[in-house]
Amino acid sequence: MNLLAIFLRFFRIGAFTIGGGVVMIGVIEAELRNTELLSDDEISDMIVLATAVPGPMATNLAWLAGARLPRPGTTAPWGIAGSLVAVIGTAMAPFLTILSLSGLLIRYMGTPWMTAFFRGASVGVVVTVGWAVLRITRLAVTGWPELAGYATTIFLLLGTKIHPFLALIGGTAVCGALLFGRTAWKRS
Repeated sequence: MNLLAIFLRFFRIGAFTIGGGVVMIGVIEAELRNTELLSDDEISDMIVLATAVPGPMATNLAWLAGARLPRPGTTAPWGIAGSLVAVIGTAMAPFLTILSLSGLLIRYMGTPWMTAFFRGASVGVVVTVGWAVLRITRLAVTGWPELAGYATTIFLLLGTKIHPFLALIGGTAVCGALLFGRTAWKRS
């Protein structure tokens, strides 16, 4: 994939994705799968890393994907050049949209048709986020340890008032302990 194609693909994602970074993760995932240039495991690993490190998730994923996409006619990845082009493409469309429409949004915010639009968009955002979570869950939960970590995290998030970061650490600890225990048991 050449640099212009990377830019245009990520520009389109940025231009037509309502709902911000979380929704863009699902759209970028689908776009990457459609290229068939990266494996499902590579895409899943990039999503996990993009959501785990500080910064905007969509930008993080665009950076990782742009670096991994191969140059035309080869399997050699683009590296930093691909990353920069993907991030610029992802960020440019929303920036230009906000810049050009901000006056209209401010003027008509609160009108019935604008309120209806945003309510409808919020439904689409929830569905898109749910779809992305389901796909990532299917790839991430491959056995009992992962399922136990997943269930622990959900319980801590929904059943307690614990901070989400601590819930994530709790689920990770359960999964890690079970995986480590299974590995240690197999070695003995």
